[in-house]
Formats: sequence, C-alpha cells, structure tokens
Amino acid sequence: MNLSLYENASALRGLEQYQNIIANNIAASHVAGFKKVAVSFEAVEGGEIARSTHDRLRHEMPGSFPVMKNQVDYIEGELRETSNPMDMALRGDGFFALKNAGGDSVYTRDGQFYFNAEGTMVNSMGHEFSDSTGASISVIPGQGDVTIDKEGQVFQMEQLVGQIGVFAFENPLLNLQKVGGGFVAKEEGVVPESAEPENFTILQGFLENSNVSAIEEMIGLIEVSRAHEANQKMIQTFDQNIGKAIGTLGQTS
Repeated sequence: MNLSLYENASALRGLEQYQNIIANNIAASHVAGFKKVAVSFEAVEGGEIARSTHDRLRHEMPGSFPVMKNQVDYIEGELRETSNPMDMALRGDGFFALKNAGGDSVYTRDGQFYFNAEGTMVNSMGHEFSDSTGASISVIPGQGDVTIDKEGQVFQMEQLVGQIGVFAFENPLLNLQKVGGGFVAKEEGVVPESAEPENFTILQGFLENSNVSAIEEMIGLIEVSRAHEANQKMIQTFDQNIGKAIGTLGQTS
C-alpha cells in the first residue's frame, strides 16, 4: 500500500473545502457586517499501517493527514458612510439582536433597517430589531423623522421611543454559530449580556462593511489552485511509479 496516495487524496479533499469557503467569503463580501470564515490546516497522525501482516511491531508506516479547521473571524470591518438615516453601524463590542419569524434571537452586525407599516423597526428580511430588554422597537408612522444617538437611543421628533439593544457574548467563537442572516447561540443556555455603553458606539448614517479582503481571498484561491495542482501531480507520479513497479516485478523469466 502506498500511503502517500491517501495523504495526497486527503489534501485534495481539504483543498476543495477550503476553496468552497473562499468562494462563500467572496460572494458575501458586499454584505454589511458579514464576518468571514478563516481557515487553517494541521497535520494529524493517522495511525499506523503494517508493512506486513506478519510483522506489525517491527515494520510500521506512520501516516499523517492534513485536517482543515475553520472559524469565524469576528474582527471589525471598516465603517462606510452612507448618509442614509435608515443605516446604523456598530463600532466596538457586541451585536444587534433580531427576532426571526420563529421568535428566536439572531445576532448581527448589519445595521440596515426600516420601519414597516405598523411602525416596527425591522431588517430587510422582516426580522424585528430588539431593544435592550428584548422587546421590539416601534415609532408612530408618519409622525416625524427618526434619529439614533451614539448610545443607541431612538428618538422621533425629539421624543425618546426606544433603545437599540446591543448584546455581547463572553466568547463568540464558542458561543455562536453562523446561520442565514447572522449568528445564533450554539446552545439554549447561552444567553448574552447587554453590552456596556462605554464599549460601543452606534453611528447613524453609516454601515459596517464585511471584513473580507477581496485581494486576500483571491490570493487564497491562487494558493489553493497551486496546491491542488501539486497534489495531483504527486498522485500521478505515484501512480506511474506503481505501474512501472508492477510491470517490472511482475515479469517472469
């Protein structure tokens, strides 16, 4: 058995997964508040394969296989001024909280919002923004412009009508998982705390860009392509060598 064939095949599988992650990062790079997925590889020992079933202890072939690990990169994206009063960006710690159709909390850094016909503050998917207590935020339709200060207080015609909820997790990498439209808690017992006011600032008329660097992702695609080609060539070389060995050793005089 040629263990190298299995090692290279494992590398090709990992590279395919890596390429899919890069493609998803690039596709969502225009989404406000999107957090990219970062990838790393490590070699994991894959056990030992005996050279001979009759002599396992003295002649062993240790094998190591590449294993891909990925995790969300929560680094803050650059802020972009839109001058649209229906946009807000969160600088610092925490997430905005949304209530989806099922009543579950979804956490996001995307601050694009509008007010529906009932005057409730929602996002593009119709999910309601939560205030600091988890309740929805509402205004009186047609009764004046809405402004949001740096602390997240919502005013309509200088009257306080709500408070944008900003929630922080002790360890987002361990506590959150990606879903469509943001993040959810991995376990039911994981409950965020209201972020301390000194740890965040809300800016109306701004949006947080995704933290995806198109240049870095394109470089990653090139590296994946080169690594994929190298592993393919290695497999072809091993296959040719095995063919030659069989052709030579299989000859009878």
